[in-house]
Amino acid sequence: MRDSDWKILEVLYEKRSITQTAELLYMTQPSVTKRIKAMEEEWQIEIVKRSNRGVIFTEEGRYLVQKSYIIQDFMKEIKDHFAHKYVAKELLRIGVPNSFAKLHMPSLLKGYTDALNALQIKTVANSSDVIVRHLMDGTIDIGIVCGDYPYLGKKIHLFTEDLYIAAPQGVSIDEIEDMPLIKSFLNPMVEMIVDQWWKNQFGTRAHESQYVPFIDIAIEMVEKDLGVAFLFGNDWKINEEKVQLIPAYDLQGEPVKRDVWMMLSDKCYQSQTIVDFIDFVEKFYQEEK
Repeated sequence: MRDSDWKILEVLYEKRSITQTAELLYMTQPSVTKRIKAMEEEWQIEIVKRSNRGVIFTEEGRYLVQKSYIIQDFMKEIKDHFAHKYVAKELLRIGVPNSFAKLHMPSLLKGYTDALNALQIKTVANSSDVIVRHLMDGTIDIGIVCGDYPYLGKKIHLFTEDLYIAAPQGVSIDEIEDMPLIKSFLNPMVEMIVDQWWKNQFGTRAHESQYVPFIDIAIEMVEKDLGVAFLFGNDWKINEEKVQLIPAYDLQGEPVKRDVWMMLSDKCYQSQTIVDFIDFVEKFYQEEK
């Protein structure tokens, strides 16, 4: 087994969801499923069963989970024992919305690691409004914020992203009015934008809504014709045979957009290493544009 497999077992046992496990570990769902299958083949056992309520661990699976806690504690003890042999990197705490963490954080961190790799980076996922609060109370050092929130500190514009409607293939914009809305956003500003768009477009509020914690799940529900979902950005993995992304326009016929910002605490300018990271991020998105 790989070292990372023990962490996969731990998170999957706590969440009972392959989707949430993949989100928390910055993996894809197929990758998590593949590792579970590899573990089962290695030990010639069945670790989990699937059900409508998520995954259910077998007795053998629960045994491995118990051992995973012991093994991870053991490995941490060894790393702590030899920690004095290594120069500790400065810690940078970054608050990121779930959508940014899913679509952008892996490639951004990969680029930074290859180029500089001078910081220990801890990402904290939350909605943009909470990230701004954490930035002001010092819980995080940098906040990636989607939308225009008031902030008196330094902030850098990274990019702009458009709003799309994920709908079943073949559904027209007028037919969306009669379909349930699948909500997957924690950001109250996004909810306000979607509600206002719906009211302007159809003159009514959306039909009875369903709520799911992640956009990926909302997209899967759209694939099964269970409703429509709203999402910012068009880089999501979509089954184009089943789902279409329809751009959302305002009353003036302009695309509905939002800006994505990098907001900085005062601590950032007290460290040249963090300043270098900020410069890297700014250049990273300038090149992407």
